[in-house]
Amino acid sequence: MATAVPRSMRYAALLISLLFLAVVVPLFEGTGFDTAVTDLVSIAILVSGVWAASHRARDVAILAMLAILMTTRWLPFSGQRGIALLSGIAGALFFVYVAGIILADLMAARRVTIDTIGGAACGYLMIGLAFGSLYFVIELLHPGAFNLAESARSSFRAMNAGYLHLAYYSIVTLTTVGYGDINAKIPIAENLSAIEAMIGQFYIAVLVARLVSIQILQRGE
Repeated sequence: MATAVPRSMRYAALLISLLFLAVVVPLFEGTGFDTAVTDLVSIAILVSGVWAASHRARDVAILAMLAILMTTRWLPFSGQRGIALLSGIAGALFFVYVAGIILADLMAARRVTIDTIGGAACGYLMIGLAFGSLYFVIELLHPGAFNLAESARSSFRAMNAGYLHLAYYSIVTLTTVGYGDINAKIPIAENLSAIEAMIGQFYIAVLVARLVSIQILQRGE
């Protein structure tokens, strides 16, 4: 009988792929290999995301379908706006679905372990990528919704550089750092950014409070 893979390993695979997206991918920008590297890391995130949230066959099927829709941006005709929108919407749904499953596991946890800590980090970053996908969709529907650099705006046909800039904006918004180098310029983008900032604060406050309370109960056992 096969031994089930620990959740900590699944979360570790997802965190490593996300780390590659943040650290390794930018190193290849402008080298000619940036698109290939971004695509490979994106595939790793999709596979590890499905793996981390694969509790039931239904979850795997839904996530696999969303992942396939996301990869439409690699098709020869991916420069079409409709294909880009489909990929962006599928990405938002994919990351929200993974985050939801991970957070459900965290809220059901009765002990603080490496699984819960890894899951907390994965869930947080999944929320950031989900909002990044939503910002990407908004920028496609309303060009100029964000004050992106012209070089980033011109790369939307390839979908890589533009999305990475908005994923970066999403993370700094989620953490309420807000460097100000990228700003929302229209009401829907501004309001969504404010909602993300609030979610980021509530996530930290509620989740940390829960983990601390569980840890206190563990020490009293």
